[in-house]
Amino acid sequence: MGIFNRGITDANRKTIAAELAKLLGVDEAVPESFEGIPVVNNQRSWFFQYAKERQANDIDTLWAIFAEAIRFSESDNAEARNDFIKAYDKTTNVWGIGWNLTMGLYWIRPWNYLSLDSRSQRYIDKKLAIQIDRNGPKGRCTANDYLTVLETVEARFQEEAYPVHSFPELSLAAWLYKDTDQDDESKKWKNEVYARIQEYCRENNSAEFSRQDFLSKYLDQFQELFPNNNTIEHTIARNLQLLRDDGKIEFLARGIYRLLDDDLTETVSQGDDADFEPILISPIVPYSVDDILADGCFVERTQLEKLLERLRTKKNLILQGPPGTGKTWLAKRLAFALIGQRNDSKVRAVQFHPNLSYEDFVRGWRPTGEGKLSLVDGPFMEMVKAASKEPAIRHVIVIEEINRGNPAQIFGEMLTLLEADKRTPTEALELCYRRKDGELVFIPDNLYVIGTMNIADRSLALVDLALRRRFAFIDLEPRLGKTWHDWVQGKFGIDSEILSEIEKRILALNEEIAADTSLGRQFRIGHSYVTPPLGIPISDAREWFKQVIETEIGPLLDEYWFDVRDKANKARQRLTEGL
Repeated sequence: MGIFNRGITDANRKTIAAELAKLLGVDEAVPESFEGIPVVNNQRSWFFQYAKERQANDIDTLWAIFAEAIRFSESDNAEARNDFIKAYDKTTNVWGIGWNLTMGLYWIRPWNYLSLDSRSQRYIDKKLAIQIDRNGPKGRCTANDYLTVLETVEARFQEEAYPVHSFPELSLAAWLYKDTDQDDESKKWKNEVYARIQEYCRENNSAEFSRQDFLSKYLDQFQELFPNNNTIEHTIARNLQLLRDDGKIEFLARGIYRLLDDDLTETVSQGDDADFEPILISPIVPYSVDDILADGCFVERTQLEKLLERLRTKKNLILQGPPGTGKTWLAKRLAFALIGQRNDSKVRAVQFHPNLSYEDFVRGWRPTGEGKLSLVDGPFMEMVKAASKEPAIRHVIVIEEINRGNPAQIFGEMLTLLEADKRTPTEALELCYRRKDGELVFIPDNLYVIGTMNIADRSLALVDLALRRRFAFIDLEPRLGKTWHDWVQGKFGIDSEILSEIEKRILALNEEIAADTSLGRQFRIGHSYVTPPLGIPISDAREWFKQVIETEIGPLLDEYWFDVRDKANKARQRLTEGL
């Protein structure tokens, strides 16, 4: 399968796959697309070495893991699991086997096995914030490491809000994922050193090179590339050691090395050379208060700046207001502005609801689908770990409708750790469910929490006082006025007179709602109801407004005045009368 699952054109992949299908008697049609299917290095698509160099039992070992993987996928008994573990660990000692072993497992049973190609590793680490243990040869997974991460991810598939719900979905999401942090300096150093070793060996037509000759040729280049590094020679020496550890070069004698994995093609590899593939850097998109306003925020600049400052100091913020005041919309944009860039990998949104528990949000035991339980971190612990890994970068978790759940119960001991002055290792506490004895957890200083709260929902109880003390509460109001008027007119070309009439009618309705003793100001209608979404053309503004009344505002009024239906009907009529 590695013959066509490699870095070649889709047309060639289809041709090879079709011929293999004929040879093997496969009746299924050749796929039209290969998106998301991990590919191996063009020059190393075999899983074994040439006959004169491989061990006598290498091929049998590869067939054994193939057979045991299929058997284990069809049976979850202990014997099948143990046989798979033995076969997997034995296969890791075959020359040419690395992360491509997990890719092969995925190819043969994509619904049962997880591929740990470089893109999937990056997605699991950065987006899903799940740790991949590497206790096997050359810093890769043992069978137990592999099954641990597989079962941890698989347990999360059952959550409706989880980004992916199967291994094929994960592989595709990883293929599409853009990680703006992958160009960190340490990885850049290793790539630059490795690229110049390849260049040097190619120019000299030899796999052997001396450190002194290498420094003589490239020292000036590295000084230009890394002008702030005052220990260039030491850093090069350290990266030579890292390349030795990774099996890319070997040490022959004092100061003499040999290049082992000389892949001189320009093809991006997702296989065994995954750590050295050319880096595709997604541009960092800066984001600030100016961008919030440009996106269609009708809150004044000075208030937005105060909101951000309050978030920076308090760490935890709740936006509360009537329905349609853009609480969730603004929460996510405040998160981007706090980070300083529009980076979805640093912002996580979670919806609270009555059935959400501590075990869902922080950590708890989950079924794996094989009749077993696995201790799985929830979204909050995942963000804690992600923020801890990158202490210089701000991370934000947005909790929508925070008062729809029971925050004190859902946060558990984390509620204490939320306080800004308790975000240090000295304040760390034990969790209800520990991975090991003595495990202590604290919330890092660079993790911020933004909640939203609909104060018009009569089904909800008052917020716990302990939660109130740990959050700053900000009221959002319906924002109909010149800023709203000018923005909607500029974006959608709606006639000014129509917008003025819409504004007048909504304001009159809000005055009536605020004056009603059974309702009040918290039940007013927000501006989002009468702000068209970007990208949706409005050809007939009057008809659009009528539809908003009929399908959105009208049903809400029926709920407000459920016991005075005539009042709701008259309010509807006044909104559309004469349009």
